[in-house]
Amino acid sequence: MLRTGSAEACIFWGKFRPEDSRCLPLVAHCLDVAVVFRALCELDGIRRSLQCAAGAPVTGQQMDRLAVLAMLHDIGKANLGFQLKVYGSKMPRAGHIRELAPLLDPYALDEQLHMAFLEALPPGMHTWFDDDQVAYSYFVAAFSHHGTPLQFKGERSAAYWDARDRWWRRDGMWDPMAAIAEISKWAQIAFPGAFEPSGPTLPSEPRFHHRFAGLLMLADWLGSHPAWFPVEKVDAGRRLHHARQVAPRLLRAVGLDVSDLRQVLSRAPHHFHQRFGFAPRPLQEAIDALDPELPDARLVIAESETGSGKTEAALNWWFKLFRAGKVDGLFFALPTRVAAREIYGRVWRVMRRWFPDSSTRPVTLLAVPGYVQVDGLSPEQTLPAEESANIWQDDEVLLKQQRQWAGERPKRFLAATVAVGTIDQALLSAVQTAHAHLRSVCLDRSLLVVDEVHASDVYMSRLLERLLEHHLRVGGYAMLLSATLGARARYRYVSIAGNQPPLAEARVTEQAPYPAITLADGVPRAVQVTSRGEKRVRFELMPVAFTPEAVVEGVAEALAGRARIVVVMNTVDRANALLRAFERCDRVDPAWLFTCAGVVCPHHGRFAPEDRSLLDGRVSELLGPGSAGGPLLLVGTQTLEQSLDIDADLMISDLAPADVLLQRVGRLHRHNKERPPGYGPPARCIVLVPAGDLTQALDDQGRVVDSYKRLGYGSVYEDVRTLELTRRVLEEHPEVSIPRDNRRLVEAVTHPQHLAGLQGSRWQRHAEHVEGGDLARAVAAGHVAAIFDKYFGTFEFNESGGSVSVRLGVRNLQLPLDRPVISPFGQTLQEMVIPGHMSPVEPVDHIAVEQQGDGVAILRCGARRYRYSRFGLEELREPAHGPAAADGDL
Repeated sequence: MLRTGSAEACIFWGKFRPEDSRCLPLVAHCLDVAVVFRALCELDGIRRSLQCAAGAPVTGQQMDRLAVLAMLHDIGKANLGFQLKVYGSKMPRAGHIRELAPLLDPYALDEQLHMAFLEALPPGMHTWFDDDQVAYSYFVAAFSHHGTPLQFKGERSAAYWDARDRWWRRDGMWDPMAAIAEISKWAQIAFPGAFEPSGPTLPSEPRFHHRFAGLLMLADWLGSHPAWFPVEKVDAGRRLHHARQVAPRLLRAVGLDVSDLRQVLSRAPHHFHQRFGFAPRPLQEAIDALDPELPDARLVIAESETGSGKTEAALNWWFKLFRAGKVDGLFFALPTRVAAREIYGRVWRVMRRWFPDSSTRPVTLLAVPGYVQVDGLSPEQTLPAEESANIWQDDEVLLKQQRQWAGERPKRFLAATVAVGTIDQALLSAVQTAHAHLRSVCLDRSLLVVDEVHASDVYMSRLLERLLEHHLRVGGYAMLLSATLGARARYRYVSIAGNQPPLAEARVTEQAPYPAITLADGVPRAVQVTSRGEKRVRFELMPVAFTPEAVVEGVAEALAGRARIVVVMNTVDRANALLRAFERCDRVDPAWLFTCAGVVCPHHGRFAPEDRSLLDGRVSELLGPGSAGGPLLLVGTQTLEQSLDIDADLMISDLAPADVLLQRVGRLHRHNKERPPGYGPPARCIVLVPAGDLTQALDDQGRVVDSYKRLGYGSVYEDVRTLELTRRVLEEHPEVSIPRDNRRLVEAVTHPQHLAGLQGSRWQRHAEHVEGGDLARAVAAGHVAAIFDKYFGTFEFNESGGSVSVRLGVRNLQLPLDRPVISPFGQTLQEMVIPGHMSPVEPVDHIAVEQQGDGVAILRCGARRYRYSRFGLEELREPAHGPAAADGDL
């Protein structure tokens, strides 16, 4: 017999607080989640995605039935092994998901328990499904609410035998099946419409089951927050009343219910210049003319040169879609964290303009781990501990907590009404990784804007295609922004929307309009060139790729002439090495070098989040609009080439594909300002190339040799053909006019005809490697893409989902330091981010600080050692002996 006492007071519990032994009855928690789930189903965007996934209208009765299924999500907690584990260290350590196997696993059923379970369920549920497979899928989807699809395989572990023989069987006064029956009773009370006779069965489309699973995960997150649903011993009737009162207010508070916001925009100005305070540029005017009711407008591809106003065009398109009720949110996806932070500031300013009353303003989130901001503030500035707000109340502190709910966990980023983040956050909704379904149902309701789209990365492009395919199929809207999108990439994206025009020959694609807007019909529509007219850029090829320090003397002379110079290298190591070379040059005045907090440094992605924030702000301060003139040298990597509103008089760049180079020179002569003598039009971009063609970069098997990989060839930019074609086209036509020549340049290096035109056995074999690698990556992307067309119970996420996370950057190690470190910029660092390729193989839970002082820290993580300084994080290849080396010794 079970002991009573403290256990008697809580069994059957759904939530338990060990610090004070407070508990929430299981039936109460199930009511919380089910009521929130049912309220979510009434939201416009969620109802739309459900109906698109079902392929038919979803009735109120069907949504009530889904809520009943949601209410059953935690019935696994009724097993006595789970219930008793909080009452002492010697108690069983049972879970509540795998322990359902004796009741549900087709290969390991206990018939007696299975029948008892069915009898405990609400009566008549078997009539809700077309067949047993559909019913089983819905139940397994409900039991997958922890984020990973569940699949029973007939395993019989020790826990299985305990669950079968003890935990699911009555023991004295405690009867697990009676607890399930109690939940079923209250399901009938809470959702009586679900049990009315007749009515359609629940949709059998697997994609709908996946929407249900994600929506239940979201409801479970919301319904488990003690600030809204206190952990307390409470009567089920009182809790049902409480949940019904709280749920609608909760959904408005966290930004999921946007009905009030839509009313605000319904009264907003109807003209672009009134919304933004300036007259629209041609691209913005063309987007503004689009009709949200146009079926083909569900996909918009906007191609235009950098600085043409694509960000505001996208925000204006969201404005129109949101006001028309086509979307309930916005997710603005950028390629890098620094780009996301830059765009976030612009989006936040627009939201304040459109929604001047803070009480009716959308939750606006910077959805970047380590840099999270909600409504312009970091969550730590206003977010109280959950335990301090255990009772629902309308005080100001709690209201701030509600608004910041989406920013507490990366899994919830996409739930914010307006979010700006990196593309990996969106892609994680479409791959086999934990909580993909939760991310997906949040993203379904939003306009997905993907900025800086190009085709340089096949793997990421294929994942983006999978994401777009699903997003459009469930009624979502998407907008792709690019300055350099080739016809091949545009063809693939349009094909996803259901149109498959043939890919034209290169000579035809080169004549396609640019700038242009392409809708789901696949027809590019010409857009006028901006009023700023053409920008002429002269590319000067300098054969010093292996000795980039050769540019130092020329740069010193340019700095003496008061030029502002931006240097973009392909790798962090090259950027750091070149900056050190500039520092060693007597002709370079240290005052000319970029500094942050008075410290000379480069700009790249290997800085701690706190330092990176300072660096980004300093770059905008020194090179952004309205910045002062005077000599300046900034050395960095690809972090400088995208979405930053900065201006340089002269640019020096490593060789990169033409589409990438066009992105980089978007920071060259960007603003209309006076230039130093000798640096007026045409703008100059010096491109560092090897001497001769790039055939020498390949061995006889077509593989890239190591010395060229260190330049970023075959590593950062895998297809060396695009680099060779770029080198050739710039050698033949060094001066280009932007945007007039954009289309020609991009097609010259990305169209399949031109890629196939490189002659010689090495190029042919390299093409085979690249195309074989592309195929492998496409297959890999397909292999790890989330499975939305299979019933639950018939699949599970494969283990390579973890490698997807690595590829998308979320497996970068962000670990605590064992003691605080003062950064070279005066910041107190408590943790450090180690890029995936620099991370130790073995599992680690912290980073050891071996030495620190004078802005330098020597760190150890597992078997690998690092140096963190004004040059960011660098790996120490050799064991260090004695004091840390000086800056120039690495």
